[in-house]
Amino acid sequence: MTTFNINQFSDNCGKNNGDKKEFALCAYYGIIRTKHDHSPYYSNSDIELDGMNISVKASGASLISGNLCIGCKTFEGIWRRYRKNVHSDTFAYVANDFTVYMMNIDEFSKFIHKFAGLDRESTKNGGGLKIKLHSESKKMLRWLDARVTA
Repeated sequence: MTTFNINQFSDNCGKNNGDKKEFALCAYYGIIRTKHDHSPYYSNSDIELDGMNISVKASGASLISGNLCIGCKTFEGIWRRYRKNVHSDTFAYVANDFTVYMMNIDEFSKFIHKFAGLDRESTKNGGGLKIKLHSESKKMLRWLDARVTA
């Protein structure tokens, strides 16, 4: 896992926490984004650059929409579906201070299993189960920092 800070790009607009973090990481890479990309996790990534397909996540982010998990009744079932079908090969968790933690799928799996839980999609969106990251905590940041390689 590697890390770097993009705080200098934190003033980029976005409607919510996830958009702000995604837009800041895009700006770091020289990509100007003003709207959230709603491409499905299985066909595109948030950022596609120099052979990397990056999925950007922030605290409180959903891993996969509940309506894409029909038939999955457990955390592991949803995780297996996600891992089998995800287009991304790199995963960026952007912390509240705009520190970016870049992970491969195996590191991301450990992170998700430690700091995410099952949640239910709103009934307006079908009410299916989904995996959602918990709020950022000191414990989460210590765990991430302990895994950063030089």
